[in-house]
Amino acid sequence: MNLILDTSILIEIERKNKIVIAKLNELKSLYPAPPRISFISYFEFLYGLRMKSVKNKEKLKSFIELFNIIHTTNNTANFLVILKEKYELPLADLLIAAQAIETNGLLVTKDRDFENITEIEKIII
Repeated sequence: MNLILDTSILIEIERKNKIVIAKLNELKSLYPAPPRISFISYFEFLYGLRMKSVKNKEKLKSFIELFNIIHTTNNTANFLVILKEKYELPLADLLIAAQAIETNGLLVTKDRDFENITEIEKIII
């Protein structure tokens, strides 16, 4: 099992949130493989950069490029259909959950929307 970081966690790392960083360091000892991010988290993070200064944009782009991105597949779509029929959540959250299922990942998030998705392993900080 590998860690998948939600957009909310990426933002907290960028903000240097000590609680989140400490929890991630604790998780690294249990899950030593480099954490990955969903394609949609990559998109959301980049989209959030559009109003930043040029200097900050470049720094944050370098940060997000450190992560391996999980790309969508036909299986992603199949899992997404199942989740969409069952949960009334934003499509972006369901896509992240679908990719967590597909890759047997442990989702790390601050977003309580993921609480009720029983199909995924998750840690909500």
